[in-house]
Amino acid sequence: MKGQMMHPEKQPLLFVVLHSFFKLFLLIGCVSCLNTGVALAQTGTEKPLLEVLSLRIVGDMQRTRLVAAFSQKADYQMLLLADPARLVLSLPVAVFPDPARLQQKSAFVADMRHGLDGSGRSRVILTMKSFFQVENHRIEQLPDYSWQLIVDLVAASEAEFRGAVTAQYQARLAKQGDSQMPQGRKPFVVAVDAGHGAFDGGAVGVNGTFEKDITLAFALTLADELRKKPQLEVYLTRNTDVFLRLNERVARARAAGADLFISIHADHIDSAPLRGATVYTLSDKASDAISKKLADSENKVDLLDGMPADELPEVADILIDLTRRETQAFSIDFADRVIQTFTGNNISLIRNPHRYAAFQVLRAPDMPSVLIELGYLSNAEDEKLITSAKWRQKTAGLIANSVENYAQAHR
Repeated sequence: MKGQMMHPEKQPLLFVVLHSFFKLFLLIGCVSCLNTGVALAQTGTEKPLLEVLSLRIVGDMQRTRLVAAFSQKADYQMLLLADPARLVLSLPVAVFPDPARLQQKSAFVADMRHGLDGSGRSRVILTMKSFFQVENHRIEQLPDYSWQLIVDLVAASEAEFRGAVTAQYQARLAKQGDSQMPQGRKPFVVAVDAGHGAFDGGAVGVNGTFEKDITLAFALTLADELRKKPQLEVYLTRNTDVFLRLNERVARARAAGADLFISIHADHIDSAPLRGATVYTLSDKASDAISKKLADSENKVDLLDGMPADELPEVADILIDLTRRETQAFSIDFADRVIQTFTGNNISLIRNPHRYAAFQVLRAPDMPSVLIELGYLSNAEDEKLITSAKWRQKTAGLIANSVENYAQAHR
């Protein structure tokens, strides 16, 4: 029929061959174009990995310089971390050289390590032996077209270092627009004091556990839980096995600008059945005989280093006295929050868990302070609980929640 296409079987053989060849040619061309487009897209978007060509650290206990060579210009960031004092150098995902090209020759640096962080970047972490400041940092291109980062570190006082950490924290929150920390407001600083240390082992449990080890492990866990709260900053009076006099613990916390002081203990008494946590606040008159005995024992630890106990200053100024009264009210408020949180979460408490005594470590006139006895090492069940990582994590988390609630109520 006119205008009707012929059936393929009736079409000339040459036409069929040419038609099939033409379709094959078009198909190959399309595939080729597609592959070329993908290749071009990949070439246009992929960026070669940053190569750390070398990394050198040289210096002494006063000044130290970090020099890193890169294959290309690196988008780097620096972060100061406390307890212990650390410098974190954040980089894009990088390939590091063999150990021979990573040289650490500074007495100021205790440890250097590198790896990936949780955000998909690489990082170099320097753990320092003492407090420091970043004096200068710059990145520059070298004649061979590689890039060089120079970071100069200098020794600093503890107050200077912690001031820099606080300023960095505020800047980060202001940049993020964190609604819980208005720009310009300083973070709420919590001092966590692990009781005893070094040759002052503290109480000894029925199974041989030393109080100094329990308090340090708990303090470190509590610090981790507190750091999860964006408006809180943590200061540890000790993070290693060292001895500190009682007034030195308080002085360190005050120098760090602490808004709250929490001293961690786990004591031993001559009553094996007695068990459970206790929260103490300051009072010249003890609430009971057990509290008085514990305070007297704790206040004698300064004698262990062979030096006489520190003299307690007399309160001669009525303004100081009024400040102390107000501070005491804040201490009681926080103690009650901890006890309420423990009670609601099945943490064992002794009868009348909020008690009072003349603990020297709680005497700062302008810093709300509590002493938390986690339990009694003279009780086997308490000793088993407070040496449990699971219990430690739960209890530290509850205290951190109490701190957060207290901070929100008193900002």
